Amino acid sequence: MPAAVVLAGVLGLAACGGSTEGGDQTVRTSDRGAAPDGKSDTPLANTDPCSLLKPADVPELSQKSGAAAKTVGRWCQGSGYGIFISEVDLKGYFGLFKNPTVKPIPDIAGYPAGTIEVAAPGASTCAVLLAVTTHEVVTVTADTCDIGTKAATAIAGRIPR
Repeated sequence: MPAAVVLAGVLGLAACGGSTEGGDQTVRTSDRGAAPDGKSDTPLANTDPCSLLKPADVPELSQKSGAAAKTVGRWCQGSGYGIFISEVDLKGYFGLFKNPTVKPIPDIAGYPAGTIEVAAPGASTCAVLLAVTTHEVVTVTADTCDIGTKAATAIAGRIPR
């Protein structure tokens, strides 16, 4: 599936390390494990990504196949969708959301969000990005952005606050 491969490359680049220099962003960069309010900066660190989406959440996905979703590390692969939990540094976070291929969309359940659409001959994929924190991003891939956004909305409701 060429579209998924291209999309994985774009998302992989965002997770690369680096420093944050310049810009007008005000973000806490030290003590990565805890946010100023004492909550984890990576609330999904020990979460099985497949546990974030139930078949009833997005019937369009569950009708594609009777096969159960499978977790491999931080990636959940279902029939017609994927969920990826990634930890990023600040450069990766800001790079991802300032990337010209990412189209900003309204926040989903209070989380900054964006989409990336990739079209290839015979296949298309949409990735919906949810910025859980400046160090953790959930990416939901689906055949269309409408379905991906519906899945991301269900997932956002399961993220610990």
